[in-house]
Amino acid sequence: MLPSYWRLREKIRMSSFFQKIIGRAIFIVQILWCSHTGEFRKRVQETAKTSANVGGVALCVRMRDEALNMKEFVEYYLAAGISHIFIYEALSKDDFHVVLDPFVLSGHVTLIDNWPHVPISPNAEHDCILRCIGKYGWLGCIDVDEFVVIKNIQRIDDFLKAMPSRYPAIALHWKLFGSNGHITRPDGPVIAEYTRREEDTNLHVKVFLRPERAARYRNSHSWYYSGIFSTAINEHRKRVYGSISTPPTGEFAWINHYHHKSESEYLAKANRISILDPIGMRFNNRTLERGKKYEQRANAVCDQSALEYHRALCTRKDCSICSFIARTVRITSKTYSKS
Repeated sequence: MLPSYWRLREKIRMSSFFQKIIGRAIFIVQILWCSHTGEFRKRVQETAKTSANVGGVALCVRMRDEALNMKEFVEYYLAAGISHIFIYEALSKDDFHVVLDPFVLSGHVTLIDNWPHVPISPNAEHDCILRCIGKYGWLGCIDVDEFVVIKNIQRIDDFLKAMPSRYPAIALHWKLFGSNGHITRPDGPVIAEYTRREEDTNLHVKVFLRPERAARYRNSHSWYYSGIFSTAINEHRKRVYGSISTPPTGEFAWINHYHHKSESEYLAKANRISILDPIGMRFNNRTLERGKKYEQRANAVCDQSALEYHRALCTRKDCSICSFIARTVRITSKTYSKS
C-alpha cells in the first residue's frame, strides 16, 4: 500500500482544479524566486559568458542496470537527429561497458560511470547543463524507457529549430505503454515488442531545454528558467506550468514511455528503491497494486509509431532495430513509411 501522504498528494496534484488554478499559481510564485537565484544559476551565467551560440541536440540520461536496453536506445536517438548522449551511471551490476564502449569510441556517447551522487539527480542534470552550454543548442532530459516521436518523419533537431528563441524549453507529453501480455522479457527491441498503450495521452511531460536558459532543476519533469515568467511550452506553444499540463497534447510530437514492460521487469523495479531522484527514493510508483490497475487500461490500443518513425529515419547498416524489423515485424501503418 502507498503511504497515505503520497496517495493524497497524488490525488490533489492530478485534479483538474489543482492543475488549472492552484498548481499554476504555485509555479508562478516559484518562478519569481528561482529564476535568478542560486549557485547553479550563477555558474550557468558565468559559463554562458565565454561560450558561443551553437546548434545540435544532446540528451542527459540516468542509468542503472540498463545494459540490455542501451544499444537500442542509442541507435534510436542517433537516427532521430541527436548529436550526443551523456549517460550518468550509478550502482549498475550488469556489463554496460560492453554495450556502450563502441559508442563512446565513435564519439556519440559520453559515459560518466560510477556517478558518486545518490540520488543521481539533480547533480547529473546540473553537470550536463554546464557541459552543454556553448556546445549544444538543446538538451533533452529523458530516461532509457522514453522514446520521442515526431510526426511526418521530422528529426528531433529539425523540430526544435522551429522553436522561437524566446522560449527556453519545450515540454512533450507521455503516451504510456503496457506489458503487451509479456510475462518475461522478450528478445526483441522495446519499441517492437511493446506496441500497446493507454488510449489517452498522459498529463506528465518531459522537456528539451536551452542549456544557457536553465535556472534551477525542479524535478525530472520540469525546470525553472531565466527570464520573468519564463516557462516551457507544449507543441502548440501553450505555456506549461510544471510537471503536468492539461489538456495533454500529442498531435505532432510526444514521448512513448514504456513504463511497465513485462511483468518480471516491472516487479524487479518495484522491489528495489529508485536512485534516480529524491521523489523516486521517497515514493515508489511501481507497486504491485498500481501495476495491476495500470495494466487494466495500459494495453487498450495498438501503437507502432516509434517503430515506424525509426524505420523511416535510420540509415545505419548495422542497426539492430532495423535488423529485427526486417526479420519479424510487419508495419501496419504507413504514417511514417518512406515513400
